[in-house]
Amino acid sequence: MFRSSNKWLIAATSTGICFALALLIFAGDVFNKNQSATQTILDLLVHFIPTAIVLFLVVIAHQRPLVGSIICAINGLVYIITGWANLHWTAHVLIAGPLLVLSMLYIMAYKSNK
Repeated sequence: MFRSSNKWLIAATSTGICFALALLIFAGDVFNKNQSATQTILDLLVHFIPTAIVLFLVVIAHQRPLVGSIICAINGLVYIITGWANLHWTAHVLIAGPLLVLSMLYIMAYKSNK
């Protein structure tokens, strides 16, 4: 699946995987001494959903860079628009920023593949 001579595609895919792994850091806040083990496991599963979505997106984008670029851009913009009033600006930089960078990398991969 990851055998490609397109350097932009390799860069975009590896950046997407690193971004998904970085999202796993946010799952660490579920550990609380006052919770039961089942509640902690359920909370972990909920926190793993964004990581699974990003990994699924990376798999789709690796196969079809233009589609992946559009999906990354839409996800980044939707995150910014929906959380504009409720979140600090650093949340937008940390979550939507890499998605928009991924979108640009997949555009470069698509253009260099033509």
